[in-house]
Amino acid sequence: MKKSSLLFLAVTAVLLLSGAAATLQAAVSEADQQTLRSQYVGKVLVFRKCARLVSQYDVQEDGTVKGDVQPGFWSMDGAGQVKDIEFHKDHVAFKCVKLWANIMDDGQLHYFPASAALKDKDRSYPATTDIILRTGTGNLGAAEITQHLNKVCLGEHESMLSSTPQPIAAFIQKTPFEVDIDPITGHGFTGTPPKPVSNPLPPLPREAELMGLSGKESFVLYVDDQGGAAVVAFTHLLQYGVEEATIAAVRGWKFEPAMKDGKAVAIRIPMTIDLHPQKKY
Repeated sequence: MKKSSLLFLAVTAVLLLSGAAATLQAAVSEADQQTLRSQYVGKVLVFRKCARLVSQYDVQEDGTVKGDVQPGFWSMDGAGQVKDIEFHKDHVAFKCVKLWANIMDDGQLHYFPASAALKDKDRSYPATTDIILRTGTGNLGAAEITQHLNKVCLGEHESMLSSTPQPIAAFIQKTPFEVDIDPITGHGFTGTPPKPVSNPLPPLPREAELMGLSGKESFVLYVDDQGGAAVVAFTHLLQYGVEEATIAAVRGWKFEPAMKDGKAVAIRIPMTIDLHPQKKY
């Protein structure tokens, strides 16, 4: 082979290798890359808006997530643990293990890998979640990457323990709850209790079905003087998304409001629902 041909091949190889390296090297300095890895690797990221069955959050430069995604449950789809960060030419990829959570007696979510929850049960559920931050081709520092990440996450946490960011947090804390009708004696309210007009049971979340979860969910139901309803406290939890599903379903319930002295009044009453997987025919 001629020397000129060998020289051409050598130059081509160098260009190809340098091009490949360029695609892996983002406009982030090595010092900032190290800063980000020290800050995030091993930490738990809690999503501001979680989505079900998502293995990749493709976050655009304006902070929006590309694609249509179904809203998820915080106890399954709301967090990931950063295992590595990859820096590319036009994006940064946070490689995360998808986490599930268990509500413990301290009223917080204790996270563990989704793969552990679904061992030998369902391999279609993603075990990982990548957060792809589209950065463009400009020079970015660690602070800017962090700012970009915080558009979709609440920030890093020091361990596998974190509070959930959604309203369910208020319902799982160890705080006294009040009712207007005693669940044992039925005493405490001298008027006419509310009567249900429409109160369909919440569907059992897919993750709860996969875990073989079923049983009674108990909570304090608030019915306003217009017959609208809301959950104001939980007294028995089933977990794995059941609480979030219950909160959403109860918002759609309608009642004839409680009556006292000829007037409609708001009331807090104990409520228990029995949830089981739907039969499949």
